Amino acid sequence: LAVVRYLQDHGLVEHVRDEGPRLLRALETALADCELVGEVRGRGFLLGIDYADPRDGRSFLPSKLGVARRIDVEALERGLIVYSTQPTADGYAGDQTLLAPAFTSTDEELSLVVERLADTVQAVEREVKEQLAGNRSPLEVSSSGGSSG
Repeated sequence: LAVVRYLQDHGLVEHVRDEGPRLLRALETALADCELVGEVRGRGFLLGIDYADPRDGRSFLPSKLGVARRIDVEALERGLIVYSTQPTADGYAGDQTLLAPAFTSTDEELSLVVERLADTVQAVEREVKEQLAGNRSPLEVSSSGGSSG
């Protein structure tokens, strides 16, 4: 009951209702040029990003690339905690990230979340594109635990 009272007393549900659409638009804008991103969706402060093969923009990525894990590791290196999963759709394929900032997040903090997540996805996308082009093996990157820079 104390948590519900706090949410009510501080107008946090209204805050999330009002800021959620802005956060979603900011994330969509920041990821708009990322070919690795298949879809950005969400409601309130619960957001999801599906990743797709950048070669066609819709197919699942090869599971051996471990994109979900790489997003988690890269985000953490940038001071951002996200929850990514693989597999999804058919039980064997698909990568996605769940983002759920605190209801108490300020505009400045939300901007930082968007910036760090966009930087994360762009870094992983560069590696994935390189691998898909045949320049690096998936094991070479996944055994190193994440990005190269």
